[in-house]
Amino acid sequence: MTDANPALSAEEFASLIEVGKGEAQQEIPQLHWERLVGLGYAVRRLGELGLTAAGLRRLALGE
Repeated sequence: MTDANPALSAEEFASLIEVGKGEAQQEIPQLHWERLVGLGYAVRRLGELGLTAAGLRRLALGE
C-alpha cells in the first residue's frame, strides 16, 4: 500500500461507518468488506467485521 490514505468511494466510506457501529451494523456489500479488510481498515472476527486502528483513524479523517 503506497498511498497513506487510499481513496474510498462514498459507498465504501459509508460501509466503513457501518462497520464502526459494531453490532448494529447493517449488511454491507461483499466487495466493500473485502476492500476494507484488504486496505487494513477492518478485520473479520467470528463472522463480523470490526475496525482496526487504521480504520478508526480513517473514520476520524473523514471521506
